[in-house]
Amino acid sequence: MEEKFHIDWFTVIMYIAIVTFGAVNIYSANNTLENHFLFDFKMEYGKQIIWLIASGIIVLLVLLTDYKFFNFSAYGIYVIIIIMLLVLLATGTFNKGAQAWFKIGSFKLQPSEFAKYATALALAKFLGTFDIKFEGKRNISIALGIVFLPMLLTLAQNDTGSALVFVSFIIVLFREGLSGWWLVLGFYLVVIFVLTILYPSLYVLAVVLTIILIFIYFIKRQRQLIWLSILVFVLTSIFVLSLDYLFIKVLQPHQQQRILVTLNQDVDEYYESKASAISLFKVEKPVNQSKSTSKRDYSYNVRQSKISIGAGRWFGNGFNNGTQTKAKLVPEQHTDFIFCTIGEEYGFVGSTLFILVYLLFIGRIFFLAERQKNAFSRIFGYSTGSILLFHFFINIGMAMGLLPVIGIPLPYMSYGGSSLISFSMLLFTFLKLDANRVNELTRFY
Repeated sequence: MEEKFHIDWFTVIMYIAIVTFGAVNIYSANNTLENHFLFDFKMEYGKQIIWLIASGIIVLLVLLTDYKFFNFSAYGIYVIIIIMLLVLLATGTFNKGAQAWFKIGSFKLQPSEFAKYATALALAKFLGTFDIKFEGKRNISIALGIVFLPMLLTLAQNDTGSALVFVSFIIVLFREGLSGWWLVLGFYLVVIFVLTILYPSLYVLAVVLTIILIFIYFIKRQRQLIWLSILVFVLTSIFVLSLDYLFIKVLQPHQQQRILVTLNQDVDEYYESKASAISLFKVEKPVNQSKSTSKRDYSYNVRQSKISIGAGRWFGNGFNNGTQTKAKLVPEQHTDFIFCTIGEEYGFVGSTLFILVYLLFIGRIFFLAERQKNAFSRIFGYSTGSILLFHFFINIGMAMGLLPVIGIPLPYMSYGGSSLISFSMLLFTFLKLDANRVNELTRFY
């Protein structure tokens, strides 16, 4: 039977609308003149047009590729990206403290963006080949290893934001049968982390011990649960007591500051409360930390972003008319803080409409993933949706001051060639797999 091309045009139309709106906002955020030439390739908005054309060509190549190629070459692509990440540690270009780019002439290539695509392929290949279920430690270990290897290599580049994106694959693993207790464990660790930052470690352990003792009192006849409770307390104690080391030694000073500012903690008070840990780990307190300036300095981006969003009020100031934007008061506005341009120029109504359309776009991807008839396509689809969802919530949360600034783009909206191309490859590879779903169904009739 002749096969037909059944691409999901609804998703394609939303993609075109979002990338077009993104280009418009990059122009507005980067253009300080009212009538500057659109195709000025020295400016970021001019370069973004080049990346849009490049993405269009790559999307066309993806759609013309046989769908079987993605399954067949999944491990190969993964290995190539891993090699690139390793080479990057030795020869990569530094930018803002991260050694995360290959410099090619006037352009830069960021392999960690493509690592998400490669990881999605490799994970779909492993879990989908034999429709693997999470019933043994071996399968869980291999699946987590596929995710954590590029994550750790990205972290080694001091690119913490991009590394954290790999956490989004937990949604995929959960959909494929990973126990819900892993999600409970993750939530528990996040709560303990926040509490340890806010309060002294001994206070946190005292509260945990009290809760566990009360629990043991009610299940005192069940020895297995008692020993499990004791083990939980021991592991929690190790985790809490090691957090000072992880926070002070692993995170960069600016990353520490951003977390503290988000939790509304005074920087000086935190370092005073952790004086013993700082002395133990032989870490010098970051310079220029005075009570009058430290919090202000490290919250500047977020404060300006919130002011910009608030300046839009209900209906915004109109395209290219944002006062905060034109005054260049928001650093990195065309990349990490592109959402504040939307807030200032289109207001609460425009921002809400944008959020709803974007969530509809991501929801459509999950819907298409769930209707797949083979595991490889389903897992890759869920990976695509999960990565976009993580970027969406973290980026907008950063712009609104609800989450720490970790420096990740808003897909299809923020300036950047590597991110635009990799996200486009991610989406249209899945749409190619989804288009083949109809052909698979017709073979049975």
